[in-house]
Amino acid sequence: MKNVIIAFILMFSVLSFAQDNSNKKFQFGIAYSLTSDAIMYKNPFSFYADYQLKKWNDVSISTGLKSFYYSSKNSTNFSNKLGFNPNVSASYYFLQEKMNTYFGLGYYFDNATFKPTQLGLFTSPNQSIKTSGFTIASGLKYFVHPNIFIDTNLTIILAKTKYESGTSESNNNAYFNIGAGVAF
Repeated sequence: MKNVIIAFILMFSVLSFAQDNSNKKFQFGIAYSLTSDAIMYKNPFSFYADYQLKKWNDVSISTGLKSFYYSSKNSTNFSNKLGFNPNVSASYYFLQEKMNTYFGLGYYFDNATFKPTQLGLFTSPNQSIKTSGFTIASGLKYFVHPNIFIDTNLTIILAKTKYESGTSESNNNAYFNIGAGVAF
């Protein structure tokens, strides 16, 4: 994964020199969560794409899609999962547009599979596990180059997990993410 991140940054840094710095509407990034409350899954990687809808002086409004990749700690019983987070955010640029702080709200959903352990002659079918809820994100981006940035953010997911068996539980999670991306 480290090689993928390095290749991603190098590829877009070469392309970024040809872009007009005054009109950065798209942002693409990748981040790793340093914290997680998830018991069954490792800390997630997240990938995101944002599009700036409108900018007034130092304030902008954007819409985007963030995806979370969760690797299972127990792959015998739980599948890996991919979560999606469509969102809207507001940003404030400062320090001559080298930094921006942002706040976003969104909707979160994912799907995973529970594969029960076989007990003798009894076999239970696989169960679908669906999570949905809302997200709150706040972060800070620092542009090390006019088109390359470092991103730190706190994403809070307020969600409910529903099992195919009919039970459900609260599944709130807080992720402190650090990553990098490109803007053009």
